[in-house]
Amino acid sequence: MWRRPYLFDPLYELEKMERWMSDIIDEIQSMQGRILPERAGGEVTTVTKTPSIDLLEEDGKLVLKADMPGVNKEDINVNLKEDSIEISAERKEEKEEEKEGYIRRERSYAKYYRLIPLPAAVDRDAIEAKFENGVLEVRMPKIEAEEVKKIEVK
Repeated sequence: MWRRPYLFDPLYELEKMERWMSDIIDEIQSMQGRILPERAGGEVTTVTKTPSIDLLEEDGKLVLKADMPGVNKEDINVNLKEDSIEISAERKEEKEEEKEGYIRRERSYAKYYRLIPLPAAVDRDAIEAKFENGVLEVRMPKIEAEEVKKIEVK
C-alpha cells in the first residue's frame, strides 16, 4: 500500500510511535545490564535485578522484607541514606561439568539493587537486619518527626 507522507496517516504514526518506544525500551534495558552478551563456549549472564519488597509497619517499626534468592549474607550491603534505604548484593555462580570428551563451564553473575524511600523518620542507631532463607529483613524503629509549625503569612 502506498502512503503519501505529507498527509496525516494514523497507521503510519502508530508504527512510528511503536518503533520509537521499542528503541527507548532497548536503551533502558542496555543501561541496566539486561542485554546479555554471547560468548563462545558457554553462557555469560550479567543481570541487574530489582528485588521484590514488602514495606510495612509493625509495633512502631518499619519492616522491610526483600527477596534475594541465591545470595550469601556476606554479599549484601544495606545503607541508610537521608530518607531512603539502599539494598545491593552480588551473586556469583560457577558450574563445571566434565564428561567423556568435553568440559562445560558456565558462569553467571547477578546484581540486586533497589533504593526505597522511607515514609517516616527512623532511628539510625537501632536498625537491625537479618538474612534468612533468601529473604532480607530490615527492622527500623520509627522516631517522632518534628511537629510542623504553621507560620502565618501577613
